[in-house]
Amino acid sequence: MHSPSISLNVLLLACFIAGHEALADQPNPLTDVLTNAQQIRELSADEAARQIPVHLQGVVIDESQPREHAVVLEEGGLGLYLFAETNLFAPFHRNDLLEINGVTGPGEFAPIVITTGAQKIGWAPGFSARPVTYQQIITGSLDAQFIEITGVVRQLQPEGTNSDVWSIVLAADGGTLLVRLSPPQDPLVQVDAEVRVPAICFYQFNKKRQVLSPVLQVPRGLSVQVQKFPPANPYASPIRPAASLLQFSPTIPFGHRVHVRGVVTCTQPDSIVWIRDDSSGLRIQTSQPDSLVPGDEIDVLGFPSYGSTTPLLEHGIYRKLSDSSIPPMGLNLQDAAEAYDHEDDLVTLEAKLIEVQPTLDGLAVTLDKSGTIFKSILNQPSPGPVPEAWQPGSWVRVTGICTVLYDDSRPVMGVWHPQSFQILLRSPEDLATLKNPPWWTTRHLIFSLCTIAGISLCACALVMFIARRHMAEQVRRRAMAEAEFAAILSERNRLAREIHDTLAQGLTAMSVQLELAQIHGNGAPEAMRQHLVSAQQLVRGSLAEARNSIWNMRAQVLETNTLSAALRGILTQMVNGTGIEPVVRVTGQERRLAPVTENNLLRAGQEAITNATRHARAKNITVMLNFGEEKLRLTILDDGCGFDAAQPRSSQGGFGLMGIQERAILLQGELKVRTAPGEGTEITLCVPLSRE
Repeated sequence: MHSPSISLNVLLLACFIAGHEALADQPNPLTDVLTNAQQIRELSADEAARQIPVHLQGVVIDESQPREHAVVLEEGGLGLYLFAETNLFAPFHRNDLLEINGVTGPGEFAPIVITTGAQKIGWAPGFSARPVTYQQIITGSLDAQFIEITGVVRQLQPEGTNSDVWSIVLAADGGTLLVRLSPPQDPLVQVDAEVRVPAICFYQFNKKRQVLSPVLQVPRGLSVQVQKFPPANPYASPIRPAASLLQFSPTIPFGHRVHVRGVVTCTQPDSIVWIRDDSSGLRIQTSQPDSLVPGDEIDVLGFPSYGSTTPLLEHGIYRKLSDSSIPPMGLNLQDAAEAYDHEDDLVTLEAKLIEVQPTLDGLAVTLDKSGTIFKSILNQPSPGPVPEAWQPGSWVRVTGICTVLYDDSRPVMGVWHPQSFQILLRSPEDLATLKNPPWWTTRHLIFSLCTIAGISLCACALVMFIARRHMAEQVRRRAMAEAEFAAILSERNRLAREIHDTLAQGLTAMSVQLELAQIHGNGAPEAMRQHLVSAQQLVRGSLAEARNSIWNMRAQVLETNTLSAALRGILTQMVNGTGIEPVVRVTGQERRLAPVTENNLLRAGQEAITNATRHARAKNITVMLNFGEEKLRLTILDDGCGFDAAQPRSSQGGFGLMGIQERAILLQGELKVRTAPGEGTEITLCVPLSRE
């Protein structure tokens, strides 16, 4: 019943909204205080989070979690979840009529009431649950509602080892629901019984407030009503062929347990058992801890369910009829296409092994049967190494449970045609080698090619090593010859300079003095003048012989060649076999120079060329001679690695530059060096030309 002040509150709220149009875009409750469950359930999460005041009266349907802090209250035929920070609901029980005060809250899934005060004002008689369907439950709209649904019990067991709550897996309207029962457990509620369940509907949900699955809670004091009891002896029911499950039948009721019998072909402990009867193979889901081995004959009770392609039995239980005597043999398939007709059955197939790949759970073997590629899967708790007999290219016999695979384009109706299949191996022994692969497999061929390539590379490396060693020996011998030749030339030049500077100069001076003596000795006796003439002739002969000796000590290459030809010969000889491109350029009117000038220019050019070929790692070396009227410019240019001219290492021409500098000083010339690391080297020697 509503309070008389509600109409006035509504009027005042309407006036408030009309006077404040700026707040019109924000949702507002219909009243200042919410007084019924319908108003609260219609709030959005954001609206409920505003903590709108609540004052209502309702009947406690049941206690909820956490105990003494929460109850489910029914008001106007709708349920609400009430929560209190303290143990406010400890003194209240089912059917108590309460008057509560509080505020709204968003809850984790649906709006709730955060209760601040509760008072018992009476007691209400029992009320009826609302009948619903499975499709209505899974929409998520029945949170905290007192409902009723009919179905078949598929599983009944304690919720935990230390819990007194029982749970039921209920099949209803083509779906399954989890039902929680408070103690005591009703012995009349058994598996395969048709029951009517009164319960409060709750949900499992994620952080986005989305439904994951429904959970039904039977209130304390209420019980599940059995409408049809299961057979007293379910194993006495008729045995159904495995191939007949979920086939069209106008008489067999859907949803109840069926009875099948067969021989075990494969097991996964406490999970799945495969059996075979006279009609086909069948997969059974079970949690029964009994151990089975292939060959055992068992009776099975279970609920037919839709598998991916063929039916399976869920919540199966079984009893063993006989122990294994002879392990079952796989159906021998001659054609890979036959596998599509034997899903969940034990089959045997001969094929060529293509590849073996380790997986997280075991091994995956790729096989080829007459152009049809399929896989065999071996699941192992702790994956081990690949058996040595499983060699690619070998011919094998594989035995295991056939699993048919389909693509995603499932037809709306009619036959769904398979695309491929795979074989589930029970143990490594299920893949037996019939014929080893030929030696010339792809793997061996690749190994052979790699070996040949390796030998070829080693041979090439050996040839290159010998060639480099031979080249190094040639370089060493050439260096020794050049050093010896340079030493000889240096000594000859030293002797020539010594003769020129001492003996030749002395003889010249003596000749001048004798000539002066003749000029000033006209009054001397004739005999004395004859001696002077003879002495002068002797001095001139000695001077001529000294000059001939100096000329003979000049470099032999300059005796028969010009300076440019001599430099070209040296450059060609030095770069021979190195891949360096030699270039000699002459500008101006080439002419013979004084022997000392030519010889020093030749030796300076030789040292610069030697440095470039040995250390610069150049591709091109250019020698340029420019004959001017008064000066001659000799330039040696390379495009090599260059060096730091301020701090040249000995390997970069430090000693060569020193020798060239000494020759420049000797010729009263100027030496310029332009270089930098990575930019090549240019050496220019400019000397004056003497006309003597």
